[in-house]
Amino acid sequence: MKWVRLFSYAAFVYATLGYYNQSYFGWIHSVWVSGNSLAIVIVIFGVWRIAVERSRYVRIRIGVLTFLVATWWLLVPMLTRSSLLDFHVIGSTMFFAYLVTVFLFGRRADCGWNCTCVGIRDTAGEPFRRNTPSGEKLWMLRHVKWIPLALILTYLLLWGFYPRASFTSQYESIFGQVFAGLFFGSLLIVPVTGNRNYCRFLCPYGALYGLVGRFGFYKIQADKEKCIDCGVCDKGCEMGIPVSSLVKKYGQVKVSDCVGCGRCVSTCPTEALKFRDVRSYLKKPAARSLENLPLIGNRKIGART
Repeated sequence: MKWVRLFSYAAFVYATLGYYNQSYFGWIHSVWVSGNSLAIVIVIFGVWRIAVERSRYVRIRIGVLTFLVATWWLLVPMLTRSSLLDFHVIGSTMFFAYLVTVFLFGRRADCGWNCTCVGIRDTAGEPFRRNTPSGEKLWMLRHVKWIPLALILTYLLLWGFYPRASFTSQYESIFGQVFAGLFFGSLLIVPVTGNRNYCRFLCPYGALYGLVGRFGFYKIQADKEKCIDCGVCDKGCEMGIPVSSLVKKYGQVKVSDCVGCGRCVSTCPTEALKFRDVRSYLKKPAARSLENLPLIGNRKIGART
């Protein structure tokens, strides 16, 4: 409905103004119009998304995402005044710990289940989900994200060799300001470019997690015999991944772009797609039983959306 789209876009504007108000302008000194605006939007719209979502997997994912944003990203930092849990602080203990998590479970450990950048797009951005442009040319443009990845790797090198140098701190500050500005600016053009505009082409963390996950355990396994080439998976992918083509060619989807949103898996009419990660390779019976958990999603987990 038109009014829902207007309300959702207003939420994008509110989150963007909150960031710029706190970081640059200082118009209003309030926790409600600050960097916390992003998390506030996710929590409010997350409750709505949980109520209306028909796919069981996506509903559980949005529920976990909303809970983690409310606690991990909002309440804990406000109460402790600490960024200890922020794995986006390059070089921190949590940063490296999360790289291990991504290696084991895929990029979705962040982008699908515990990321504010994706969170606002999966909650307030729901009315714009079908605006995602796709096609072969846009799929080729995914390589643009290696530029942000090169920048984040450059910082890691500087941090490793010159951890206390002033130019290392300056690099980190400029890096953070540039990509935070790009992220919030990208929200304002979502109705034209689709929800994942920043995620697909510009996110340095998504690029890094995608690279780590590419060499890890995570993938979407396909049963080529069950695939009827209906294209439902392609239409549901907001990252523009040509799922059906990859299934026909490789029998799986193992690309750095997959954020594990579960749309392709949960909407496949023949149940040809299944998540796989480190737990799928464990041989013990008790470990194999974990494959029924939502993070794996091997069974039919919801109606079409």
